Amino acid sequence: MTNLAFTALIKSKGYNKQRLADVCGLSKTQMSNRINGANDWRWPEVGKACAALGITLDEFATYYPVVDVIKTAKPAIRTKNECICEALDSLKKALTI
Repeated sequence: MTNLAFTALIKSKGYNKQRLADVCGLSKTQMSNRINGANDWRWPEVGKACAALGITLDEFATYYPVVDVIKTAKPAIRTKNECICEALDSLKKALTI
């Protein structure tokens, strides 16, 4: 289903699907799929679209809830034990010098 409100926003900012797709590094088909909800947005695309349209992430979220946006890379999160082991290894190296 086409997101008519977002399509209207694109047009009000002087863009069309092709021009916005070019800015975001997508094909027109990929952009249409994002707008229509057939494919989820990815964070880099969201950032580029917001910058081009002059809107904030909060404004973007009014058209597409955050749950509809896929993170492109999962940051490495160390466990508490990994942090402790790393600190102990560093301390051990410092004491043996």
